[in-house]
Amino acid sequence: MRFDAYAGSLRTSNLAEAVEVLSWGLKGSAYKGPRVKRYGETVAIDSNGRMAVWLARDDTNDTVYFEGKGESSPDLARSVRVHFPKGHSVSRLDVCEDYDAEGAFGSLQGLVRRFKGPRVKAGYVALPDDPADGSTWAAGARGGVTYVRVYEAGKHPDRAHLARPNLARIELEARPHYAKDKVAAASFAPLDVWGLSAWSHRVGEALTTVEIPRYEHEVRTTSFDQKTLYLARTFDRFWLECEDAGIDWLRTVQQVRQEDAEAEARWKQRVS
Repeated sequence: MRFDAYAGSLRTSNLAEAVEVLSWGLKGSAYKGPRVKRYGETVAIDSNGRMAVWLARDDTNDTVYFEGKGESSPDLARSVRVHFPKGHSVSRLDVCEDYDAEGAFGSLQGLVRRFKGPRVKAGYVALPDDPADGSTWAAGARGGVTYVRVYEAGKHPDRAHLARPNLARIELEARPHYAKDKVAAASFAPLDVWGLSAWSHRVGEALTTVEIPRYEHEVRTTSFDQKTLYLARTFDRFWLECEDAGIDWLRTVQQVRQEDAEAEARWKQRVS
């Protein structure tokens, strides 16, 4: 299991210094990076002839944003952690594992289906007319805390020269949402990333057959009065419609919870 993407913020406003330090850590050279709408001009660093990371000043937060993807991500994560051990947070980190065996794609897809749970949506995100082009299947919500992709990596055009048509990859894209979670993720090992959500935790342990710590997220507490005020102001028309229709809202909530519990019990019975 390795990192396949690593992005976040460095607690420094000195872009030149960050570029110099990471260039040395990645044994690469800096050059003009891609133009990004939010940041404008960026600086990129190469590694083995490919872009390993790009960086830009984030004037809003007085930090330096960095983003790297691909095979150089483990080196990027290592370099950032060495040079900014307590001075960075992570907004996205992907981990992946490759399997090269006949039927690997279907086996990985079946494993995720079995352990993700009934509430997690899944489906094909790439199903080409020609099976030789390779399919991609995913579970979870893109942009959510965790999102899993399974794809026929050996059939992708950039890997066709490897002549490994059975090569399949499972990839977890994780996006911690709260500030404390982003700081905590900056010290995660690749396996730890699977513990960011309940369903990815189940999938990760089934995939690796090892115990993975379940990360406990920051919980934002709100007083009862604040919650009541928010609900009253936001859904006032809905509450009035319920009253006019004679709907017992508390009873409806209890019924929905009971139906969810029964669905969860049926799912657990199927996978046990």
